[in-house]
Amino acid sequence: MLRGFFVAVLFCVMGLIQPCFADVALSVNPIDGSNRLRFEQIPSGGIENKEQIHVRVSSTNGSRYQVFQRVLEPIVNEKGDALNLQAISAQTLPNSNNSGTLYLQNSDHVGMGDQLLYSSSQNGDSDSFMIGYSLDRSLVNTSGSFRGRLVFTVRSGTSSDQVTIDVFLETSSGLKVSVKGAHDPMGVHIQGSDTTEKGADSVNISFSGNSGQEIRIYQVAETMPQNETEQELGTEVLQLDTQGQTEGLRVPGLSLLRPGRSLIYSGSEAEGNFLIYFLVSADQLQKQAAGIYTGKIKYEVETSQGTREFPINVQCNIPSEFSMTVTTPPGGVSFSHILANSPPQDQEVLVTVISNLHQPYQVLQDLQANMTNSQGKEFDNKYFTLQVQVLPGQNGRTDYTEFLPMKTGEYPVFSSNSMGDGASFKVVYRLQGYAQMNPGDFSAPIRFSLNQK
Repeated sequence: MLRGFFVAVLFCVMGLIQPCFADVALSVNPIDGSNRLRFEQIPSGGIENKEQIHVRVSSTNGSRYQVFQRVLEPIVNEKGDALNLQAISAQTLPNSNNSGTLYLQNSDHVGMGDQLLYSSSQNGDSDSFMIGYSLDRSLVNTSGSFRGRLVFTVRSGTSSDQVTIDVFLETSSGLKVSVKGAHDPMGVHIQGSDTTEKGADSVNISFSGNSGQEIRIYQVAETMPQNETEQELGTEVLQLDTQGQTEGLRVPGLSLLRPGRSLIYSGSEAEGNFLIYFLVSADQLQKQAAGIYTGKIKYEVETSQGTREFPINVQCNIPSEFSMTVTTPPGGVSFSHILANSPPQDQEVLVTVISNLHQPYQVLQDLQANMTNSQGKEFDNKYFTLQVQVLPGQNGRTDYTEFLPMKTGEYPVFSSNSMGDGASFKVVYRLQGYAQMNPGDFSAPIRFSLNQK
């Protein structure tokens, strides 16, 4: 009895099954009659529509629907290298539909996310429309035979349908361009000691596979190097030295890093390779405040196919420097044959201070004791005087603008300006004989020191 009841119910359920048809159906066909979107050889330049697809939607439920597209599988070549998806753009063609609304009427590159192509009228009438696909060679990042898939989806409430289309792309080697830093591919690092090419950082620019089109390469200083207080590096501190066998170089030899855009190469050679060294000027380095300066430059490579940009970060390390040199006459400061009635004798000492700390400083002179001879007799300092002469074009001041007697102890003979700029000055020592002076050889050590205020 139980067996008969079970069979009866089973037949009853099967008898209730009705044929089922989709409310919306999607058809996607390339207009060349194939079942794939194929880009043969990439054109030699520019952007053009290479393929078109005809999309048809059959709708029977009277409800509004939408059509989307996305990249289902990455487009890769035989080596597994993925194509830059920005190279392929899609655009719905105006007036290719009968009703509803076309989206993506402005060209946009394809992507892995859904892109809305079409939205039907409110009552969901069946319709069709066209999509054009463009390929930009300048954005193709590698060569080979590429394969991938696009998927088209129509959605209407709980109903949907999908169609996939294979994508094929053939590219030749074409123009290859490389712009890299010698030690850091994305940047150059400059030290205060980089005054010559030996050991200095550089940017290596190379290209190959050019088919005779003109190539123009520009250097664009987007942000001049600045320190943490936004003080810019002096325009004459950084120097560029361009070296290479390429005939199209437009800035051979040393040049300065200037703001804005400057042409560094122009030509139609099949290949080329050159270096741009980043150097510092030793003279200008002394005038620059110590610190780490960072900026951004980029190299623009222009061809008939478009423009490629290569950003490079710039970092320049200006080391702290606070030093002094004292240059005496040959043999030192020496006075000979001093007689009571002879004219006074002068000896000069040159003092040079180098500082990029931007802090005021003083140069001190220290005379521990008066000059004495071997018997301990002192030379009268009234006849041993000094004067400080600040050289033309130098900043700073001194209290010894006239000859004044030497005194013992440590005291300033020169003070910098408020910015602590480096300076050079002369200390002139004058010795004059007098009637009551003791005979003999007199000497005394004099020391100079450099101190921040």
